[in-house]
Amino acid sequence: MFNFYTTKKSQQGFAYLSLLIFIAILGLTTSALVQVTSLMNRRSAEDALLTIGSEYANALKSYSQNSPAGADDEPLSLQELLRDTRNPAAVKRHLRQIYPDPITGSPNWGLVTDPDTKRIQGVFSQSETKPLKVSNFSEAFQGFDNKLKIREWVFTAEIGQSIDSGADLLKINKNINNNKKFIDPSTIYDPLKEKIPREEAPQSKDGLFVSPSVLQQ
Repeated sequence: MFNFYTTKKSQQGFAYLSLLIFIAILGLTTSALVQVTSLMNRRSAEDALLTIGSEYANALKSYSQNSPAGADDEPLSLQELLRDTRNPAAVKRHLRQIYPDPITGSPNWGLVTDPDTKRIQGVFSQSETKPLKVSNFSEAFQGFDNKLKIREWVFTAEIGQSIDSGADLLKINKNINNNKKFIDPSTIYDPLKEKIPREEAPQSKDGLFVSPSVLQQ
């Protein structure tokens, strides 16, 4: 004899089991996506650190090379890279802004200083995490190979010299290897300054005024 109640209960049990399987698969997929996204963000942050670190290295190099006779060739603070007043007649700017650490998001950097003068010789991220990138650095960053912590990536005036002399391939690779774009530090998100996109004025198209973003499509 056909038992309608038993059949309906079996169907409900199968539907419930299918739902559990779907939720499990969805959970695994979401977890994998989160891990991949986190990995991509880490790689992007490390690339940004190399770029911003290069800015600090170049600034330290510029500060040293533009030292007036008898003046110290290393700054006491990063602020001196923004406004170098050692020559009052020609105040110089070696760094556009104090860039935040793209790994920690903090404006506070680790500083390598001379034990006697306390003047700054290099900067580094204070992150204790292990870098994803441990090899295949451009020539100026060969000293970063196989480091166990990101804080061991120290950016000094010597690195700035290597970049300036052309030994660093970071900028050159943007035109050679997959057209990889060299990151402009001014475009990197600064957690201390929330930037609000500004829409440009409407432009005319076929007698109608439309957004510039529409014209680009």
